[in-house]
Amino acid sequence: MQLIAEARPAVLDDAPDRTAPPFSDQPASVRPARSAARRLVLAGLPTVAAVVAGMAVVVAAANPPAESPSPTDRSVASAQPVTARDILLAAAEKTTTSAPTTGDYWVTTVELHHVYDVGDYQVLGRSEVQTWHALGSGGDVTSVVRWLGAAPATDADRATWRAAGSPTKWALTGPEGRRSGGRELSAAPGPREVSVMSDGTFELGGTRLTNAQVRALPTDPDRLKAYLIELDDTTGRNGTWTPDQIAQWRVEMLFSQSWILLSQLPVAPSVRVATYRMLAGLPGLTAEGNVRDAKDRAGAGISYAYRNEDGSSVGTRLVIDPDSGSLLARQEKSEASVLIGSHFSNAAPPRP
Repeated sequence: MQLIAEARPAVLDDAPDRTAPPFSDQPASVRPARSAARRLVLAGLPTVAAVVAGMAVVVAAANPPAESPSPTDRSVASAQPVTARDILLAAAEKTTTSAPTTGDYWVTTVELHHVYDVGDYQVLGRSEVQTWHALGSGGDVTSVVRWLGAAPATDADRATWRAAGSPTKWALTGPEGRRSGGRELSAAPGPREVSVMSDGTFELGGTRLTNAQVRALPTDPDRLKAYLIELDDTTGRNGTWTPDQIAQWRVEMLFSQSWILLSQLPVAPSVRVATYRMLAGLPGLTAEGNVRDAKDRAGAGISYAYRNEDGSSVGTRLVIDPDSGSLLARQEKSEASVLIGSHFSNAAPPRP
């Protein structure tokens, strides 16, 4: 479960669980501000007409790179300039709106990649997390976690690793080379670990939602945005933020929740369409052209930047499949969450 905790967006760390408010047609009023570790850097987004047909041009066929550097260093040349709004609206058009299938469980499989500092060089570790949500009343959640192994992150790291004797295990180090809690990484895959939690609800905006509430989420982008803001505002704020700071926080929050809506929840396809259209209306998005995710799959890149309290920023990229409109991955400099698949199932999940 530590692997799942590490993949959790940092903007949710201080949001307690609570009962979901009713859906609202209007955005919630601004309430006193609460503290947060990071704020989003905003930039103006020019208004352009969406060119849905351009989605196929955004990602051209390309040979996979010879090496596998950090999760966000896989950019390839863009076929033609497009905006983030173009890509997101095209993804909405590509997303099917047919009636979704159902089943006893909602199953998601995510591969987590993280670059670890092991002293003189870095290694890239990978793990797989499969989650089975029972959709019936009072259902539980089964998590199946497996360590997939680690290897030097770049060519330079590989050279240093070889000079160090090609070790197959590494002790994690923290600031100034200190050992990090005695944790150790292995180059070899590990055994499957299965755990079961009794709470079968889904988390969105720090709130626990039932399957019925998830399936009833708004399908209009403005109403969906208003509902997510209402979830966030009910947490309460500490009164220190200006209206501009609250607006910046909301953009950051909406980015984070969009990843959950597009990759983690059994929402209707029309909710995914609304999510893309909601994102297309937000400021601060940048189109990166053709990119590859950490599994070397080609996609269209959309990036945004979180700003830390010290003034530094952390860039985050979403990778979108141009053929289906599906979200492939969420990447940062030293980590990536790669969506391997999601589906309904009537089969029983693994047990401990």
